[in-house]
Amino acid sequence: MTHAGKTYVLTGVSSGVGAAVAADLLSRGARVVGIDRVEPKSELSIFHRCDLTDPTQIDTTVAAIAEPLDGLVNIAGVPGSLPVETVIKVNYLALRRLTETLLPRLNDFGSVVNVASTAGANWRSRADLVRSLIAIDGWEAGLEHFIGLGFNSVAAYDASKEAVILYSMLVSSRERHRGIRVNTVSPGAVQTPILATFYDTMGTELLSRLRTQAGGRDARPEEIAGPVAFLLSRDAQWVNGIDIIADGGAEVSLTLEGLASPAKTLMF
Repeated sequence: MTHAGKTYVLTGVSSGVGAAVAADLLSRGARVVGIDRVEPKSELSIFHRCDLTDPTQIDTTVAAIAEPLDGLVNIAGVPGSLPVETVIKVNYLALRRLTETLLPRLNDFGSVVNVASTAGANWRSRADLVRSLIAIDGWEAGLEHFIGLGFNSVAAYDASKEAVILYSMLVSSRERHRGIRVNTVSPGAVQTPILATFYDTMGTELLSRLRTQAGGRDARPEEIAGPVAFLLSRDAQWVNGIDIIADGGAEVSLTLEGLASPAKTLMF
């Protein structure tokens, strides 16, 4: 999966999965244009400081990106411990604004990868509600509609990730005539600085059960980088509008419940 000579825009590059994906793509020969509100510790090709809760800053940042682009990876996200307004702004509205703006600018055979979450895996049971959200155009209208749904912050996190998955499917064919694809990667729990927050908000009992099913540990950030690199590559040129779950098989315990056999402890 060579990415030599390719240029990708990545959000959330300063820590966690975003930093791991940036490092992985750089090691594969790509140029990385990073976006984050915090200065990254590792050197990138280009970096733009941007607060993704502010649409004006997003638009200014996009206008400053002049390079021909081969892909966009929306990785930045916040947990369900933050206010509902912040959750929907960062996890969905900013992702949508960047995708809408940059998707038409991508070179032929480019790719968009939006990082969702296994917390959004329940979108089918709430498809009508999620459709109502992604059907609303505009930043303020979308924010108002989402707040009006009455979610608490934890439920808002789940709904924001459901919206990312369904929205990505919706736009996956817009530039398909040029070979451009839009997909999502949904990680389970990942060893990032905010992992403890996820255990607090989503429940230690649930996440511990999922961790056991996956082999006794949570994902390392670099283990999410591989699926992202694949979806960006020409090797995935016939993969479009899908969601790849990257959780080590943890979701099996939710789908099959008592029938699921927990994995033995991982040796790697």
